[in-house]
Amino acid sequence: MLLPLAWWTIRSRKASFAGSFVTMLCALALTTCCAVLLDAGAGASPAQGGAEVVSFAVPFGFVCLCVMAFAVAGTFSLSVQQRTREIALLRAVAATPGQVRRLIAHEVLVLTAVAAVPGCALGVLLADGLRAWLAARDMIPASFPFAFGPVSVVAAVLICWVTAEAAVWSSGRRASRVRAVQALGEAAVPRRRVGAARTCLGLVVLASGVWGLVAIGSSDGPGAANTAVSMVMVLMTAVGLLSPWVGKLAGSVFGALCRALFPAVGLLVKANLGAGYRRLGAAAGPLSLTVAFAAVALLVPQLKWDEQWHQERQRLVADEVVRGDGAGLPVAAARTAAAVPGAGATVGATGTFVNVLGDGGGGDGDGDGDGQGDDAALGPGGMAQAVTDGPLDAVLDLGITHGSMRHPGPRDIALSVDLAQRAHVGVGDTVTLSMEDDRPEKARVAAVYTRSRGFGEAVLPLRLAARHLDGEQPLLDEVYVRAAPGAQRQLADGLRALHRAEPSWRMLDHAAYRAEALRARDASMTATYLLLLVVTAFTSISVVNTLVMTTMERSGEFALLRLVGATPGQVARMMRLENAVAVIAALVVGAAVAGAVLAVFSRALTGSAVPHLPAGTVALVLGGAGLLALGTGIVTTRIALRQSPTAALRGAG
Repeated sequence: MLLPLAWWTIRSRKASFAGSFVTMLCALALTTCCAVLLDAGAGASPAQGGAEVVSFAVPFGFVCLCVMAFAVAGTFSLSVQQRTREIALLRAVAATPGQVRRLIAHEVLVLTAVAAVPGCALGVLLADGLRAWLAARDMIPASFPFAFGPVSVVAAVLICWVTAEAAVWSSGRRASRVRAVQALGEAAVPRRRVGAARTCLGLVVLASGVWGLVAIGSSDGPGAANTAVSMVMVLMTAVGLLSPWVGKLAGSVFGALCRALFPAVGLLVKANLGAGYRRLGAAAGPLSLTVAFAAVALLVPQLKWDEQWHQERQRLVADEVVRGDGAGLPVAAARTAAAVPGAGATVGATGTFVNVLGDGGGGDGDGDGDGQGDDAALGPGGMAQAVTDGPLDAVLDLGITHGSMRHPGPRDIALSVDLAQRAHVGVGDTVTLSMEDDRPEKARVAAVYTRSRGFGEAVLPLRLAARHLDGEQPLLDEVYVRAAPGAQRQLADGLRALHRAEPSWRMLDHAAYRAEALRARDASMTATYLLLLVVTAFTSISVVNTLVMTTMERSGEFALLRLVGATPGQVARMMRLENAVAVIAALVVGAAVAGAVLAVFSRALTGSAVPHLPAGTVALVLGGAGLLALGTGIVTTRIALRQSPTAALRGAG
């Protein structure tokens, strides 16, 4: 019985449910896209790029799910709040609280069902477009099979439906519990008290977000980067729960300011902001999410790159770097480069991975790699560099703080400060390492260094690492060459001659090395920019939906103002001021959340809590969000004012 009533309600109030429908449509498209990519990636083999697709889809899906939950919750809750009069009338004609809650739940079900087909179709098309885009940029093989089952699509629909039901549960529960007469009163004059349960929950989430920021501050840079976006979502969830208080505070401060600067219109603005603080908080929420997420998603990778390149400039002492176009360089390339006229010092390096096992920090230092480490707990680890014999400090300045790598022994290694701290070891300690084949290997910590960004958490001899490749011949990623004193030009000429003999070997001076690093950064940032584009588009749609819903519901209020003598121009100026207050409040909240996350992240990465923020990026985020909201408010107000006052009052009633 309630399902037909829910269908009739949606059909008779298309304008009220349009925003909820658009939000659900976008949510279904994004969720289906992620679910389909995960399904296809899980079914593909590693050679077909399955692991790469899964590694892309998991963080993409997590962020989209958080943003979707925030947008759907805000839009559906606002839709329920706008129908307080209708719910009050249902209570007045003997509808029970349970029937009201079930009616609202059935409305969400109907909206989800209506949006499911076009939303899932858009999601599949988006997933196919992402697959083609990733293949075109050689991030996955072109042979990646775009095969998925119906379970992924059904799961996406269920996720969106459950999220929407959870979003309206609180609003529907409050609306159904009040008495009929009280509900009619609240329909005419919104209640001024903020729920204690919502406030307490918001404070708990806010406290957990602050705790997360403290954890970021005490973690290493890569770990901090992985949790920065999630902390934005946690803090913005707290902002959403505390949005009535945000609206109250912003209405009090900016309402008084508008009253002082614009005595006539400002009086109306102050009164509206005081009475409609919930509406103000709801309007500021999606916009503040857009600002916070866009700022963090853009600036965190930029901060990481700036610090990495700062350390790279200090670390690279070699005059030339030799790289290969294919899988790598043979180990003999280091000896070949050392024989070039003008070469003074040459060291080859290749990337690997090491873990410090839990029993590290003791031992006799003469392990032969045959010890039993099955019972040792897997400790901290990270990317490492295996280097050939040679004067490492002549080509790389690692910023060694303790010990030396000038003449390392066959089992001497260097650890970054971060890895040494996490493993609780220091110079002179013997550690047990786990490498490519998971067999334990004893090694002695000979040095601790600071410049590890973009390089590795450990440095070890190539001969030591080669014993753990199961008989495979190691390949070098690059060879660092330092010229003999006064022989830079002779070295450059010799390397050019070597390039003619070995066309697949690329010779990079400092300028070419930086240019290649910039290209690698741009390639790695492509997926981030894509995620930012998709999520920002979704949040922008949510911003527009919210502003349209909060403005159009006031058509009756605009009509009353015009009937008592206010001109359309005065009403429009009043709305411009109110929209400006909502935009300023959203920008302040979004900038505060992003600033807190960026400051803590910068401190974990560089030691300074004052990050270097590009002025152009900051202006783009704040200006773009502000112009979007102001433009939407102006256009929507003009549309609302086109109706005659009497027609608007009939529609509102």
